Amino acid sequence: MPLRVFNTLSKKVEEFHPLEEGKVKFYSCGLTVNDYMHIGHARTYVVWDVVQRYLKYLGYEVLHVSNVTDISVDDKILRRIRESGKSFQEYVQFYTRAYFDDRRALGIEMADAHPLATQHVDEMIDLVQRLVDKKYAYVTEDGVYFRISKFKDYGKLSGIEADKLREGASGRISADEYSKEGPGDFALWKTAKFGEPRWYSPWGAGRPGWHIECSAMAMKYLGESIDIHGGGEDNLFPHHENEIAQSEAATGKRFVRYWMHVKHLLMNREKMSKSLGNYITARDAVKKYQAALVRFFLLSSHYRSEIDFNEKDIESAKARFRRFRDTLRRISSFTGIESPARSDERELLNSITEVSQEFEDAMNNDFNTSLAMTRLVTHAMQVNEHIEQRGSLSGEAATKLLQLFKTCGEVLFGDLFEGELLKRASHLTNGLVTLILRERDRYRTKGDYAASDTIRSELSSLGIRVQDTEDGPVWDVEPMALDKSSVL
Repeated sequence: MPLRVFNTLSKKVEEFHPLEEGKVKFYSCGLTVNDYMHIGHARTYVVWDVVQRYLKYLGYEVLHVSNVTDISVDDKILRRIRESGKSFQEYVQFYTRAYFDDRRALGIEMADAHPLATQHVDEMIDLVQRLVDKKYAYVTEDGVYFRISKFKDYGKLSGIEADKLREGASGRISADEYSKEGPGDFALWKTAKFGEPRWYSPWGAGRPGWHIECSAMAMKYLGESIDIHGGGEDNLFPHHENEIAQSEAATGKRFVRYWMHVKHLLMNREKMSKSLGNYITARDAVKKYQAALVRFFLLSSHYRSEIDFNEKDIESAKARFRRFRDTLRRISSFTGIESPARSDERELLNSITEVSQEFEDAMNNDFNTSLAMTRLVTHAMQVNEHIEQRGSLSGEAATKLLQLFKTCGEVLFGDLFEGELLKRASHLTNGLVTLILRERDRYRTKGDYAASDTIRSELSSLGIRVQDTEDGPVWDVEPMALDKSSVL
């Protein structure tokens, strides 16, 4: 089945065909760096990480650009900056570093470019000037505005009717922009007020509007037409609607082929709010639950489905996640054995192609991570059941099965697949346990099984499991021992 994507613009699932065969130009909205990333942001960025990784899995050459909005100015932000004792630049730099730290902690791959808005103001000014020259924009005493009445396709993404927009509608149309012609017209450039950061332009000192940032940076790095543009559901209107209007008005070309939006994340069935106490940052969630479990939970629902982040559901997910993780580590423990596949493993090995195809079918169905994850977990449980019944795996079977999980698992878990799911004992521990097992083997050869069992019992008390197989002893570390010990 070819890759199919739900396009917010057409409101239907469409077969994916990039503008240039074999290449994908992908733009995703990054964080506004005025605070730490919260768990709702984390869901969105994890989804884009999976999209990027899966497109590469399919063989596409992907050019992914994800901006950083470090021009964020309103009364609340300015007050927080003053209270922090930092300058505007120091403030946004602090949260920009935190943003990338949090991305790394969640195993999110870097995009090919992470342009900072503050470093692309010249491109924004040039784009605004093009719109002024084409009469799509007009200059007023407090800035430059886009005239939505002139852009006939306004509302084609969100369904908003331009002539019905009014001040304060849904909290999305600002009433403090006092000199614009129509209530739906949006700011491309804002004249700076006292105490605000400012840049110089043909229309005086000020700063770019929020929407013009993404258009300017997307077109600088990806060209005037791109394949995929992604963002959270709350970006759909007015941000993405306005991006379309200003971009297509300036170029006369279709701006984006496929628009993708991630559904809201709730906390205990309510919208996240610090004042309500139902708010958690991504870094606090990682500390509390472990990064791989956070990704597992976030991807266990389809990105277009609402998800509720609550203790009960996370505990339920934790049990499934740990069984999956423990099985992967158990399979990994057999990969060091040099032994050919056995006849009783034929069914397991034959299933590799089937599971791989089912994973691809799920992902090709609009990146259905929920179904893809379920298939991998189910197969892991089948492998674990086989190990329980037969007592072991051959080295060949273990290697082939682990490769399947690694290939698919790295799409879903990113850098955390190796770092957390397959977390192994240290080189020092490997050497010491090998020496101990050689000594144990000497006792077994002499028939001193009591001493052999004592060594096995002592290792078990340290969290090291030893399993005797036809090909010799196999050992691994109890997951909880690995999670708690820096020595192991």
